[in-house]
Amino acid sequence: MKKPMDRVSLERYRQEHDRCLAIVVCELRADRGLAQSEVAKRAKVSVRWLQKLETNQLHTNYTLRRLDQLAGALDVDLYHLYKRVSEMTGHHSGRKGEGARNDE
Repeated sequence: MKKPMDRVSLERYRQEHDRCLAIVVCELRADRGLAQSEVAKRAKVSVRWLQKLETNQLHTNYTLRRLDQLAGALDVDLYHLYKRVSEMTGHHSGRKGEGARNDE
C-alpha cells in the first residue's frame, strides 16, 4: 500500500505540475505557430490569463472546463495535454498497460 503524500510533497507536486503545464501549453502553441491572442480567442479566455498560465504566474485554481477549452484551441484533447504534463513530471497513472487506451 502506498504511503499518502504529506502536504509539503503535495504542494511541491502541484507546483511542478503547474510549471510543466505552462511549458506544454507554450510548446503546443509555438509548434502550431499560433499567437497567444489567437489561442485565447479560440479558448474563450483572456490573453492575460493565458500569459499568466504560460509563465507559471497563474496563482489560482483553474477548472477542467477551462483547460479543455484551451486544449481544444491547441487542437489536442485534454487527455493528451495531461499525458504530456505527466510525462514531464515523471508521474504516471499506473503501470505499463494498466488502463491503457486503444488510440487507433
